Amino acid sequence: MPRLHQPSVYRMGKLQQAFKKAGPERPTTILDKIGLIIIGTAASILYYSFEAIVSPVDSLSVAIPVGAILIISVFTQYLLNNINRSQQALRQANTTLETKVRERTAELRQSENNYRSIFENTGTATVITDASETISLANSTFLEFSATARQEIENRKSWFDFLDDSSRLRIAAEMSEARQSETEISEALRIHEAAFVTGDGNRRDVLISCAPVTGSERKVVSFADVTRLKKAEKQVYHQAFHDALTGLPNRALFMEHLAMTMKRARRRSGYHYAVLYLDIDRFKVINESLGHNIGDQLLLAFSARLRKTLRDIDNLARFGGDEFVILLEDIENSDFALKVAQRLQNELKPPFTLEGNEIYAPASFGIVFDTGSYEGPEEIIRDADAAMYHAKEKGRAQFQVFDPTLHAKIRELHQLETDLRKSIDRDEFELHYQPIVSMDSGAVIGFEALIRWNHPTRGLIPPDTFIPIAEETGLIIPIGHWVLKEACYDLMRWQNRIQNRHPLFVSVNISCKQFLRPNLLEEIQQILSESGLPPEQLKLEITETALMENTDETIRLIEQLKKSGIKIVIDDFGTGYSSMSYLQQLPIDTLKVDRSFISKMSHATDENKKIVETIIALAHELNMNVVAEGVETREQHSVLTGMKCQLAQGFLFSRPLQKEKMDELIKNIDRFACLNPNLHYSTRPVGASSNSDPASKPAVNSPKLHYPIK
Repeated sequence: MPRLHQPSVYRMGKLQQAFKKAGPERPTTILDKIGLIIIGTAASILYYSFEAIVSPVDSLSVAIPVGAILIISVFTQYLLNNINRSQQALRQANTTLETKVRERTAELRQSENNYRSIFENTGTATVITDASETISLANSTFLEFSATARQEIENRKSWFDFLDDSSRLRIAAEMSEARQSETEISEALRIHEAAFVTGDGNRRDVLISCAPVTGSERKVVSFADVTRLKKAEKQVYHQAFHDALTGLPNRALFMEHLAMTMKRARRRSGYHYAVLYLDIDRFKVINESLGHNIGDQLLLAFSARLRKTLRDIDNLARFGGDEFVILLEDIENSDFALKVAQRLQNELKPPFTLEGNEIYAPASFGIVFDTGSYEGPEEIIRDADAAMYHAKEKGRAQFQVFDPTLHAKIRELHQLETDLRKSIDRDEFELHYQPIVSMDSGAVIGFEALIRWNHPTRGLIPPDTFIPIAEETGLIIPIGHWVLKEACYDLMRWQNRIQNRHPLFVSVNISCKQFLRPNLLEEIQQILSESGLPPEQLKLEITETALMENTDETIRLIEQLKKSGIKIVIDDFGTGYSSMSYLQQLPIDTLKVDRSFISKMSHATDENKKIVETIIALAHELNMNVVAEGVETREQHSVLTGMKCQLAQGFLFSRPLQKEKMDELIKNIDRFACLNPNLHYSTRPVGASSNSDPASKPAVNSPKLHYPIK
């Protein structure tokens, strides 16, 4: 490797040689300082003596030459002394300079060694180039990085020879532009990205830094390998803009595509597009009943089936969960989008076969056409989403084109959500209670607490209207807590009135989100402790969906609730997907048959009647009670009695009652319990007369109920 500082070291060496030729310095004596004066004086004396002997003359003629000789000798001695002093000073200066030259030479050699070590061991592939970009010096890292021998590189190749064509042209243009610029930027460190091609043909992503060497036309060029960094950057970008499960574009990337499409449509007349928003109908049920692994497989198969039905220019994205969005670009008219939606619906009709399971996964579609009135992509997605929900409301497995009138409904739902958030603080909720009776005797044995929202302007709002909003927004947690607390306090107040003459229970619905809270048991125990209600007089109604959410945690929680004395009821049984083996593991007290099965029992061959009969037989086999919900006719009562259904509730016995009516009912129960200690307070006899209202005649020893039957 040649020396980096060779010219400087060479000049210093020449100076040292010149100093050595000057010889050693001789010490100065007294004769050196006055020798000429002595000689001149002696010469003057000799001359004077000679003149006096040879030809005596007057003293003046002899004194003049003698004085001249003395003056010349003194002046000459003075000059010689000055010359000696100058030579001595020059020798001292030469000695000092020689010392400094030796020190500087050593420093330069050390500096050269340091720079050589740094250049060689920098860890980065580095070269030094001349004015023509030819490599004059390359370190070992560059040789290894480029997979090329030193003799093939130094003074033979330009560092541009190691770049691919596109990188070479781009960097050459950038450097040319920098040279033409008269600013300081052209002389500063410049960094370029490029593709580096090694001697064995491998390609690497590199970051090139070029720094000029001050005072010369040479440059130091370094190459940093960023191949892994670029690969990681691409992966991060892909993860940021693609769905991890399906690999489809995610919401962020789709919104970028949609924004560009909207700009393109504004620039080009006749350019149209449409957006389809869809999600899988009842996907949550599939996910909860068959497991999340099957759910993920279904999403993969579902997206693949969509993809193969679309054109290459169409954009399919997953927004999360089971929600997908499709952008149909450059379409002729709205009919094209409708045909695509119909084709997709037909494609999704056949079942998916996953791990031996046949799964039907139809989807509801919302469609928005390009109208030119949208300001941003968010507005289009908002309307497509609204249209999709409207399709679900119409019966699922169909598509719905967005209608501007849906805006009013959306605004209404938004306002309802806003009002719902304020309702708890404003004390706008109230509980109604529907009696639960014994099928054998008609005795009132308990009540189901049913929430109602007494809206300040819209009046009484049923739970079917606001409970889904509360579930979606998470407001169901504080609302559910309020219901549980209010019901326990109400029943304890009524129980204190009738004391122990007629023990009652209250049944309270628990939502999925409320049931899965880790501190649910502590909350219930605190409410029971504060209200004083015995735990055996509280029944929690839980849907099959909530039970299947997390089976291990569900079993643990229900066992804890049972140990506390609280009763467990499976609500709307028959509409979910709970397995028989799972049902056997749970310490359930009661199954409640959904009203949809009860209302459709019409004749002996009715399929719903067989379902109800099977549920009741199953409950008896598992030592559980059965509550029939929604009993409204004598015929239903008669059929259920024949099936040995123990409990029932419905309009046949009573509508849900406000607290004022409940206070009146409790007063009647108390009065009856005092007069008939061994009897239970009963509803009017069902089926007493075939030609009259089922509540037209009171039962024996049973007073008339003072609340409306229908």
